[in-house]
Amino acid sequence: MAMEASEVTEARRLRVWALAKALRSHGYAVEIAESLPLLAVPAACGPPVGVRCDLRAICGGELWFVFAGGGAIAPADDAHIPDAVVAVKGQLAAQADG
Repeated sequence: MAMEASEVTEARRLRVWALAKALRSHGYAVEIAESLPLLAVPAACGPPVGVRCDLRAICGGELWFVFAGGGAIAPADDAHIPDAVVAVKGQLAAQADG
């Protein structure tokens, strides 16, 4: 059974909050946009790294973390939060080296 749009939006927000909590536990400052399920991690240089939680059609409509500029990260479930943290850290490191 498909979720209602409001349920999907709430689920996306909850997943973004879970990722934000995990990133904060690693010492990162995290900003969350209230209007969208989007978080931003300020970078030492360059723009902040943005992460959204979206439905991914090619994965059966599952919620996935994706970079704001495009690029899938990992399924947006508790088991994959560590993968998303590693991906965000990698993105920040790549920008710092860039």
